[in-house]
Amino acid sequence: MSAVICASNVLCAGGRGTEQVWATVRSGMACIGNSNVCDQNFDSIHMGLVPEKELEPLPSSLASSALPSGAKRLLRLAGPTLAHLSAAAGTGPLTVFLGLPMPSDSLAAPWMDDFLMCLNQFEGVKIAAAGSRVFPFGRAAALVAMEAALDRLREDPLATVIVGGVDSFLDMRRIADLDAERRILGPRVMDGFIPGEGAAFLALKADEPGTSATPTPALIVGAASSDDAGHRYGSSPNLGVGLADAIEGLRTKLPPDTRPIATTFAGINGESFDSKLWGVARLRHGDLFASNMVLQHPVDCFGDTGAAAGAILAALAGHALSNGERDGSALVWAASDHTTRSCALLSLKEN
Repeated sequence: MSAVICASNVLCAGGRGTEQVWATVRSGMACIGNSNVCDQNFDSIHMGLVPEKELEPLPSSLASSALPSGAKRLLRLAGPTLAHLSAAAGTGPLTVFLGLPMPSDSLAAPWMDDFLMCLNQFEGVKIAAAGSRVFPFGRAAALVAMEAALDRLREDPLATVIVGGVDSFLDMRRIADLDAERRILGPRVMDGFIPGEGAAFLALKADEPGTSATPTPALIVGAASSDDAGHRYGSSPNLGVGLADAIEGLRTKLPPDTRPIATTFAGINGESFDSKLWGVARLRHGDLFASNMVLQHPVDCFGDTGAAAGAILAALAGHALSNGERDGSALVWAASDHTTRSCALLSLKEN
């Protein structure tokens, strides 16, 4: 079951709106700078943060709630971003499949169960409690949600499903832990990443004849995930095979006439761990890719957006395809710090 991307919306340091963020990525502009957060050596940490003036205040009921500050930051990122997409999803409550960061000491699990209902308090957002789900898997979360959304559309072709992701590394406990592990790029760490934040949502409908929302809409052709025992915090050897396994699963879902992959929107965040995943996958599945494939790694422009990464990459890929700025089909992938690796293939709807 393929799904049409009816609309998308992105918010990150690279801009507000899918079109603006894609323009930032195409230009190669780096929307990254010194933050007010310092590492253990009291050096300012470079981060890709959404300017405070671009974030709307929380509804009063949420602002005065006992939610942790990290959860409130995620709500400020996700609420308005989803609200601006709601009109494209039609009337009635929305079925939302949302990728979230993995539970941690600073982002404990209990509030995640209520996160979608908290979003309901934003003006213009109506989320259906029944059927909506959260996927707290980190970087790969939104693509895992996309795979589940395709299954949902297969069961109910008349439905509209919103797939999204939100995350922020502007969290002192997370930053302290990552800094202690020497994972944050800086003067003393070369194999690290630049923390960022963001939110993105895509409205998906089943690919049916005559249901195009744009002249040349992009399609989600398929999505697949895998579990990698050799993850960063695992005890098994790091063989870098998790992403290759996910792509293998994706191949079983693709039609035989799938066009060669001309562009890859990669979840590379700057660490060598992700580069190894991509290298193994690229070698193992070399026949899937066009000889002149373009590799896009937008993290260079706005930092690592965590659980929002998959949704942001998919939104950018869909926009680039539907506007004729990228040809063929596009692979999107992301890998979590723990076991989950996920990928999706996008192409243009045939007229």
